[in-house]
Amino acid sequence: MTNRTRATFILLFALTVVGSAAASTIVVPAGTSIHFKLRNRISTATARSGQTVPASLTAPIVVSGVTVARAGSPAEVRISNAEASGRIGGSAKLTFSLASITLANGNTVAVRTRSYSREGRAHVKHNATYIAGGGVLGALAGQAIGHDRDSTAKGAAIGAGVGIAAAAGTGKFDFSIEAGHRFSLKLRSSVRAAL
Repeated sequence: MTNRTRATFILLFALTVVGSAAASTIVVPAGTSIHFKLRNRISTATARSGQTVPASLTAPIVVSGVTVARAGSPAEVRISNAEASGRIGGSAKLTFSLASITLANGNTVAVRTRSYSREGRAHVKHNATYIAGGGVLGALAGQAIGHDRDSTAKGAAIGAGVGIAAAAGTGKFDFSIEAGHRFSLKLRSSVRAAL
């Protein structure tokens, strides 16, 4: 075999290897919806930013008739923001996105999806009811006891203070998302998947 024939053979072999490698890679385009469910409960009372939560796909990911990932495949959610509710103010907040999925070939790939966000119940209306109600009752009690403006004002102030304490005592408005809850988030960027 001459050097020229040997070089041609090596070049053809290299092109065949590169061609078969390219043929065994498929791209899941940005905008593809990924359907999944949580495997563990998430509570704003205990969740932390950066925490990961196991999930699983609820529908296969199919591109051009090829199943890239099967329904039931493991996935992982990453929490990007978690805020617990305060007692007087501050609503509970939760934001997360899908961070990785396991492909049909068993490999795990990182993914970037749009985020899911939710904010809990606000304290404003709840607190106003307790504080205003306490103030009115205090004013009425002050008026009944002292029969003058000062007694009424002092009673209103004491009643409002009791209302604030009552509002704080009624607790926080944290929320939970239970295991099994289903989501659908779209890919923000394409994913290359080896088959």
